[in-house]
Amino acid sequence: MKHLLIILLCSNFLISQNEIEVEYYFENQCGSLTSKDSISFELQNLKTNESYFSDNLKVKIPSPGKYELFVTINDKNIERSFEEIIEFKNVLRVNDTIAIPRILYVTEKLNDNFEYDNEIEPKYYNCQNICENYELDYFKNGKTRFEGEFKNGKPIWNSEYQRDGSYIKYHYDKLDRWYKWEYYDQNGNLTKYLKNIYRKKYWIQKTFNSKGKLMSKEIKVNYPINN
Repeated sequence: MKHLLIILLCSNFLISQNEIEVEYYFENQCGSLTSKDSISFELQNLKTNESYFSDNLKVKIPSPGKYELFVTINDKNIERSFEEIIEFKNVLRVNDTIAIPRILYVTEKLNDNFEYDNEIEPKYYNCQNICENYELDYFKNGKTRFEGEFKNGKPIWNSEYQRDGSYIKYHYDKLDRWYKWEYYDQNGNLTKYLKNIYRKKYWIQKTFNSKGKLMSKEIKVNYPINN
């Protein structure tokens, strides 16, 4: 029993040693003020798919690695959001400033109820302007962060870049659904792509390698939510 207790204590100590405390500050690139209380974020581990939610712009994650950062800004009946990939090293604490992009996905609600069926058709905005034709945004270091072709705020295609220069290019159909995703490395080389084929009650997702060879096929029941 004593040995088991020692093992458990050691395990808990090792877990706590690997924990990383993350605190983010946010800087608005459009010049307008953003209340700290209106911002929340989520970090999702890309390996385990476990999600960790912020409290007062702080969160603890159990281990280093790559995480998807989802940021939501709620201002009255308007919700703005963006995401990016963050890689955490083996440190105890991270304090960093995240630049809020100029181009954001914006959802407007009819009232204070933030349910899906209460929203006006979401659109992309570049600061205060609805995205139209070709739009481009950058990281603070000058590298491309986001680009796309739009019609009245709705994407025809858009590309989301990681800080290392790799990116995913999304293509949309007339119903604003993703129908093709293309994955590119840091040098702009296609590594693989996915195609979605929509049916009435289900959809099929096919994955191909860079040469067009089918790698996998999966039938899904629930339709994906557009970005």
